[in-house]
Amino acid sequence: CLSLHSPSADALLAFAPLDIDHVKLCNEAEAEFWRRSSGYQTQPSDKLLQFDCGGQQWVFEVCFATGTQEKNNGNDMDFMDRLLAGIERQRIPAHSPIEQRWSASSSSPMSPAHGEPSGMHTWVGIINYLPSEDEAQRKDITKVFTEKYSDLVRIIGKPFLSVSHWAKLEQPRSIWHAVDLLLLMQNRYPLEDFNKARGKLDPNNILSNKLIDTALGTPIIPSESGSDDGEDHDIVE
Repeated sequence: CLSLHSPSADALLAFAPLDIDHVKLCNEAEAEFWRRSSGYQTQPSDKLLQFDCGGQQWVFEVCFATGTQEKNNGNDMDFMDRLLAGIERQRIPAHSPIEQRWSASSSSPMSPAHGEPSGMHTWVGIINYLPSEDEAQRKDITKVFTEKYSDLVRIIGKPFLSVSHWAKLEQPRSIWHAVDLLLLMQNRYPLEDFNKARGKLDPNNILSNKLIDTALGTPIIPSESGSDDGEDHDIVE
């Protein structure tokens, strides 16, 4: 089995995980494996969708709107075309696979897929494996992934207003990255309402950390005068 979810595939990739030609060979082998293993089956989701993600890895995933369930506006394929062209242009050793999935829009304003009931969103995830315990190699892979590959996804995603999967959000590497992140979050999410809810439910900011405060701001504590509108806002999915 040459799937990169297997130890044997990790061993192959570990020979030269940042060498473009070697990575291409590994990716082609995995693609051929999946072609030969293709098929269809129907099972309950708890049986069919559970799988082992394999060894240690860096992952980053973004989400953005791509029209409606009845009429896709083409954002999904436009993004992928730009991403693949950027990988080739910058000669990024992109480990397989680049994952893409689709979901209906969510009614939750704090969901990356928030939108109208008929809306559709796409999610695109990139990966680089850490196939060995060699510290120098792992450091080099980390540098390429965090400073080159992930930045490419962010830059391409700006026109699409793409935002990170909440579980894939990383601490900004510089003050400029932090400013860009906060501006994006302010543009995509109702942060004032969210932080007012935090002020009521978590006024001491116990359920936060440095990353959350950087990306979303801090709780807005209700004034003692009780001037808040008193409405409840169901904004967390």
